[in-house]
Amino acid sequence: MVTLFYCLRRPSSMSFKEFSAHWNGPHAALVKRLAPKLGVVRYIQHHALAPEAARVMQGMRGLEDPFDGVAEICFESMEALQKGNLDPLVADAQAELAGDEAKFIDFSRSSILFTEAKAVIA
Repeated sequence: MVTLFYCLRRPSSMSFKEFSAHWNGPHAALVKRLAPKLGVVRYIQHHALAPEAARVMQGMRGLEDPFDGVAEICFESMEALQKGNLDPLVADAQAELAGDEAKFIDFSRSSILFTEAKAVIA
């Protein structure tokens, strides 16, 4: 299993409530519809909580502002991930996703990370 973590920050002009509502509403429905074409086998949204605690901990460690949420998107394999994200046959689906993401994500302050899990405590 390969997991893509999409670490999201909202535009400064958007409230967290607006960001969360769009992400968990119209965008979630779009991902559900496109998942089979993109090879997505699992999609979990992690919406930020406890902003005060996050600010304290980031201050203690000298970290950047916290993310507003993290999307966890899983694929069966690296090949499935590549097909779902890089294959020209899915370019229309990727363009549709990116167009919707532009409505609630500040791309310049967000990030993507591809991972393979290594259990330490399970």
